[in-house]
Amino acid sequence: MSYDGSSLTPIFHSETSSSHLLFDIFDEHKAVAAAFIKEFYGFKADIIRVFREKSYPKKGTVDLFIAFNANDHKCALLIEAKVHDYASVTDYQISTYYNAVSDDERYDEIYFVYLTQFNEKTDFGDAVQPKSLIEGARGKELIGDRFRHLTWIDVHAFLEKHWTKLSKEQQLMVDLHRSWIVEKGRTDLAKNVVEVGERSLEDYLGDVSAVLKTLKPLGNRISEKRFRKLRIDVTRLDDAERDVVYKAIQTLSESESVNRKREYQTEEDTLQAAADFLSELAGNYEWGLLRFYTGLFHLAHETRYLLLYGTGTRGFSIKLEVTEKDEISLCTLWRNKRIEFSLRR
Repeated sequence: MSYDGSSLTPIFHSETSSSHLLFDIFDEHKAVAAAFIKEFYGFKADIIRVFREKSYPKKGTVDLFIAFNANDHKCALLIEAKVHDYASVTDYQISTYYNAVSDDERYDEIYFVYLTQFNEKTDFGDAVQPKSLIEGARGKELIGDRFRHLTWIDVHAFLEKHWTKLSKEQQLMVDLHRSWIVEKGRTDLAKNVVEVGERSLEDYLGDVSAVLKTLKPLGNRISEKRFRKLRIDVTRLDDAERDVVYKAIQTLSESESVNRKREYQTEEDTLQAAADFLSELAGNYEWGLLRFYTGLFHLAHETRYLLLYGTGTRGFSIKLEVTEKDEISLCTLWRNKRIEFSLRR
């Protein structure tokens, strides 16, 4: 039977409803829970217990927690479920939960499933990517081969293989949930298609805007308040990739559209903040980042028509003026070592 997914929001809007659906299935059918681990991790598990909303004081509550034995090891599988990738992603939630379980020292091996609407395999088309992809990448970096970033579509495909094991009531709820999550994914992507308007970097600096294409594989497109941005985490790049970012910023600053008659002077507090930031990198022996940011600060400070701006509390901005138009921010250098390019103002 088919259902109108858009009419099912009152049932599944709360993420608790979706995670509880999985809990109900895994708790009642331990064989299905074991099959889930076999499907996505490739080994046989003897399920011991399934918990919902397992709490770690001052850390948070894990949506779904499965304790099991595998190869004579005590293991834990954490499942964090999201159904609002564009609205409810919490930064560093994966590491917080993973470290909480690790610090508990009860388990030999810890596995983590980040269950969201979308992942890196999703075709986003013209839609910006949600923060869930960034958080998923952090999880992969931290946990490695014991981490999986799955979508609800992956889970529904798995449940189809074990359909006859479910009760009629569970089958009904799974059917309803599948209709809802598919429709929600379609509408969420449509809502987050942001057309690059007439005031984009491409339009301001059209003669050199092709260089932005070299940056896109290095970062993620995100949306904030209906603005499209390209965010690059430079800590994840190697020296050669950082050179690509530096060269792109330099090329954009050399556009024929830039007003070279405009002269800026960097404020003393900005210079001091930049020096402090570089000293911090040196103190942490982050030589690659030190080289990169030294080059950027030097470029912005020594090029008279560029302005290095900011107090360093949150970061810095490199600004310039477009001839007969506005002063714009070429890029933002956040203190957390991420660089953002605004693709729509």
